Amino acid sequence: MKFRFSLSFVALALSASAALAVDFGVHGGYYGNDLKEAFVGADLSLPLGPVAFVPNLDYSQAQAIDYWIGSADFDLQYKTSGGPSYWFGAGPSYRYFTGYARNSRVENVKMGLGFDANAGFGWAAGGIKPYVTGRYVRFDNFKALGAALGLRF
Repeated sequence: MKFRFSLSFVALALSASAALAVDFGVHGGYYGNDLKEAFVGADLSLPLGPVAFVPNLDYSQAQAIDYWIGSADFDLQYKTSGGPSYWFGAGPSYRYFTGYARNSRVENVKMGLGFDANAGFGWAAGGIKPYVTGRYVRFDNFKALGAALGLRF
């Protein structure tokens, strides 16, 4: 009984410290290749030692098609003392593209799994953390290379 209580207490303490370390971010940028449009997005950064779990969601619209791209990345982080931090990582991605046939009565939806790879750097400026990131996203016959500027809080 004492062991279970101790284990529960340690798990609760680690969960609370991890929840306090989560950064919320918003970003905007441009995807090239098959999309060739600006995008906006949001992300979370949950540090797990030198690795961070970074789920993110990007949205863009081009030629009446809505592009939703969600990713669940694991980033390896390099922090420097007093300077910028760097990271690179990858993870699975999910696409949800709608609106291919808006002029007809049937709307086609393209969904599917793919992957993405990313790299970037960020720095601290008071209470906010600006960052610059680049991302490559690939699905079956869709690929996009993009860059974004963002802020984490």
